[in-house]
Amino acid sequence: MFNWISNIWIAILMLFVAAWVINEASDKLGDVLHVLGLKLNIPNSVRGATFDAVASSFPEFSTAMVAVIIYKEFADIGVPTIAGSGIFNVLLIPMLSIFAYQGTDKLKADRSGVYRDMVFYTISILTLVGTTYVGKFSPASGMVLICIYIGYIITLYYQTKRYRENLTLGEQIAVTAELQHELKEEGEDEDFIDMPYSKIFGVIVITSALLWVSCDAIVKSALVISSTLNIPTMLVSVIILAACTSIPDTLLSVKSAKMGDADGAVSNAVGSNIFDICICLGVPMVIAGKDIPVNFGDNIMIFGFLLLSMITTAVLLLKKDGVSKKDAPIMAVVYGLFILYVLGVSVGLIPLNLLG
Repeated sequence: MFNWISNIWIAILMLFVAAWVINEASDKLGDVLHVLGLKLNIPNSVRGATFDAVASSFPEFSTAMVAVIIYKEFADIGVPTIAGSGIFNVLLIPMLSIFAYQGTDKLKADRSGVYRDMVFYTISILTLVGTTYVGKFSPASGMVLICIYIGYIITLYYQTKRYRENLTLGEQIAVTAELQHELKEEGEDEDFIDMPYSKIFGVIVITSALLWVSCDAIVKSALVISSTLNIPTMLVSVIILAACTSIPDTLLSVKSAKMGDADGAVSNAVGSNIFDICICLGVPMVIAGKDIPVNFGDNIMIFGFLLLSMITTAVLLLKKDGVSKKDAPIMAVVYGLFILYVLGVSVGLIPLNLLG
């Protein structure tokens, strides 16, 4: 579809255009899923980890699927994009959410929700590391990742069930009022809350199609940039594609933080990473229907940064007195180290394969 993207200048232009379309489509997709989650009386931390996370992570899913189905570059595009997006999401998104938080107190996320998400995120990363260590992605490893996400969803289901059982009539009225207030703040029609489910699913289908086409464009653009500048495709994916596909996650979490919804902001950032690794990588592995070779040495540092970013953010979010704006730069420092590593590899100062 995008064979006409043949030189670096067209590729760079298309990156900006596709990123804009991804942002607009993801924003609308996020709106309808946000409404759906609130209409179903789902708690903030669960809604952020599911509806919001799926909406904002659909670009990563589309990118991984396009890499497998169209370009046959899953190991060099799909995995680095998801990994780079994960590092971006778990460091920069919470940092920006902390700065955007409008509350007078420190930002305090639901500790049980943080523990829940970090445990499943750690399991997801270690499973991916183990799969890569074997030297191949297989349909079986994809099924393992999908099963981990199913376990995550089951956990969220029981949390939602308990939440609904304890929800009083007054709290239900408060939830509806909250939804109407949020829609007014976002400039949506007041009747948006009464949108029929058929229309909600119609919007989901249209926006998903736009995201798929846009991700196809940025993957092709990344390949052109990689070829023109003679930079490994994996490095272009881990920075450029990861940043482009993480825009929706960032804006959605910042929006939640501005409204004082700390749980939604944090859960979206981490929950989307669980979705990214388990579904955005697991499903393409299954669909590929064959073993996909992967070099463990090429990815070991990226996996190391995934774990480091998770530990950094978890330690800050689990502080008893909450996270202040003074804590946020710590996340930026860790991400800066990751960027320096990628640049070092790009210019040849650091070997890509540390295992030789």
